[in-house]
Amino acid sequence: MFRAGFLAERRGDGETAVTLWQQASQNYPEAQYGAASLVWLLKTGPSVPSSTVAATLTITPTATISATTTITPTDPLALAFALAPAPNYYPLRARDLANAAGPFPPVPDLNLPDEDDGRSAAEAWLRDWLELEPETNVSALSDALVEDTRFIIGVKLWRAGLWEQAKRELESLRADTADDALLSYQLALAFRDLGLYRSSILAATAVLELTNQTVFDAPMFIGRLAYPAYYADLILPLAEQHGYDPLLQFALVRQESLFESFARSGAAAQGLAQVIPDTGAYIAQRLAWPDYENDDLFKPYVGLTFGSYYLDQQLRAFDGFTAAALSAYNAGPGNAAIWYEEAGNDHDLYLETVNFAETRLYIERIYTGYVVYRFLYGK
Repeated sequence: MFRAGFLAERRGDGETAVTLWQQASQNYPEAQYGAASLVWLLKTGPSVPSSTVAATLTITPTATISATTTITPTDPLALAFALAPAPNYYPLRARDLANAAGPFPPVPDLNLPDEDDGRSAAEAWLRDWLELEPETNVSALSDALVEDTRFIIGVKLWRAGLWEQAKRELESLRADTADDALLSYQLALAFRDLGLYRSSILAATAVLELTNQTVFDAPMFIGRLAYPAYYADLILPLAEQHGYDPLLQFALVRQESLFESFARSGAAAQGLAQVIPDTGAYIAQRLAWPDYENDDLFKPYVGLTFGSYYLDQQLRAFDGFTAAALSAYNAGPGNAAIWYEEAGNDHDLYLETVNFAETRLYIERIYTGYVVYRFLYGK
């Protein structure tokens, strides 16, 4: 129904499009494309004062739709669901549209707190959820973890610089305890402190899932474990140098590597920013990088510098249009140029024009991550 509505709108039959999108959003409010239909209703459909749906609909603790906002008339329950603070692309895109926010709206000021800011409150919340005694130290590693040979061997291998071998041991332990919120929380902290950031993020995400929370309603400390701002000392000056929002690069790095500096993909992309060897050689030439070797991409300073250069290059090539720049980063500038020529700089139309499933998902996930980072680190 969503696709049929989209095709009707593209051929100029707006009435049919609105009818189909209304049916989809009303009949399938919990489905991905029910929310997608609402996105396009908010973009193109007839608008009425939001007071006809709800006087004030709370979206996040700090954002609301006021009674003067115009939105498309639709089933109130479907609208409430689609605008709920779930970390999924279409509901979050609908929320931004309802609040008249453009795609990837920049945050005027960042708030990068100390990494343990809010930890005490988060642990009190976790104790309460787990129904533990108030004096329980939920962050202290349980005996089940400390005595596990995979933890013992993994930590020793990590400290010896044998990262891949260490990761295999520790990831096996994380996977086997992923159904335990307390152990997952403890591992999220232990892995963070060790520097095994990917596994820390996955463990923190498990805590959110097991407690039925999203990053928008869980304690921010846990949200920041799942969406961290690692390597801020490198990312912030690079973003300032190139003139783009640093939250965009945080979201990109999280999507590309989950902040794992030694990550390598099946396509041979390497490092935090997942730069492929040919692109790395090209960037090294453009930057006149001294004594460049391919394995330098695993070094955080090199990987992030090269990734930021390439991201900036794509943003400039597509006149600052973020969706096209991201698709160029993922699928190559040639493909991005084809989609850009067809869709222009309309974010929602561009996304629906991209015909590579991986690239569509890539844009959606970075948009979602950006919204989450904006919530967690925006003042």
